[in-house]
Amino acid sequence: MDWKKAFAKNRVEIVRNLANPNDVAGCLFSDRVFTEEMRDGVQQELETEQKNRMILDTLHRRGQRSVKSLYNAFQETGNDHLADLLLPYAKIIEQKENFNDPKDNATEKGILHEADILFDVYRLCWEKRGKVFIMNNKFSNSTWERHGSDVDVKNLTDLFQELHFEVVTKTDTPAKEMFEFLIKERNKIENWKDIECIVLILMSHGTSGYIYGSDRIPIKLSDLTYVFDSEHCIGLDDKPRLVFVQACRGVTDQGKIAELCVKVENQKIQPKSGDELDSETFHDEKPTQVKHPSADFFIVYATPEGTSAYRHIESGSWFLNAVVWTFKYHAKREELQHLLIRVNRLVAKGKGSALYEQKLTVSEVKSNLRKKFYFFPGVYGESPQFFNE
Repeated sequence: MDWKKAFAKNRVEIVRNLANPNDVAGCLFSDRVFTEEMRDGVQQELETEQKNRMILDTLHRRGQRSVKSLYNAFQETGNDHLADLLLPYAKIIEQKENFNDPKDNATEKGILHEADILFDVYRLCWEKRGKVFIMNNKFSNSTWERHGSDVDVKNLTDLFQELHFEVVTKTDTPAKEMFEFLIKERNKIENWKDIECIVLILMSHGTSGYIYGSDRIPIKLSDLTYVFDSEHCIGLDDKPRLVFVQACRGVTDQGKIAELCVKVENQKIQPKSGDELDSETFHDEKPTQVKHPSADFFIVYATPEGTSAYRHIESGSWFLNAVVWTFKYHAKREELQHLLIRVNRLVAKGKGSALYEQKLTVSEVKSNLRKKFYFFPGVYGESPQFFNE
């Protein structure tokens, strides 16, 4: 596929419908496809359609990377329809870049091989991708009650079922039982070959590093996520684990919190005779590759460290509403990191009530993923082929 066709075929559509060419030119400059002079030339032009023509004419001379750069610029500036037009071309170019990245000495020990580049996307293709665990502590009929959280549960359940996940929910669970519930659910999974991804959604009151059980006793977030790390759950090795935390992260007396915190012991999964782990029988032997137990985690917090998370008593939390809306309409084409940029943009548009001084907030991401993550909605039964010409 000739990359120049991306501009020629879609020129009329782009010239007529690109309403914010100054923003696009700025993105192209940030991506180092445009020079400062090129950006300024577009922004100094008075007529919008002429700006659009200048962008396309300039990119035509900037090589094949310009197509992918324009695609990214359209995404970042809200021109989703125009981004869709360039998507097939952008993917082909990304494929070519991945093939061209390895150097001549790529077969030397310690250097990435071409095969490593080809498999830089997590595999999600089964009819059921994996499991989603939603733990919603509502604190029903108490002064701590989290009104509106049932709306989040329903929206999240509908979303992840559409994305081919099995959803398991748990409401108002004491701190220690939260840990025990996850252990039990983990150990119920017999064939790990059928699990391509685990999603954990925690909804409660919280503070820095802790989340509260329905008994108002805190538990370390790390104790809950460690249930699914590679040391305690070998069936998830090399597979993505997504964690979403809807809770405040305010700074409190950490010493006092630690004293009150429920004490738990992480339990390793014990494979049964005949269980399958990626089509291989389990062997208790030294791994051939050193792996960190926290690898392949993607943890998203509703708010940054030291701040509060907002929730509407009727429509649910700002953060989870943004996740549901963004994933529903954009997971079909965007990678997880890009989806969270959209989530942040939505969350940042909200304003708290005067009671909370109308403070703005954004979500915060901690990623240990080693590959790109696509949901591939609507695709199952075979490995996704998204680089086809």
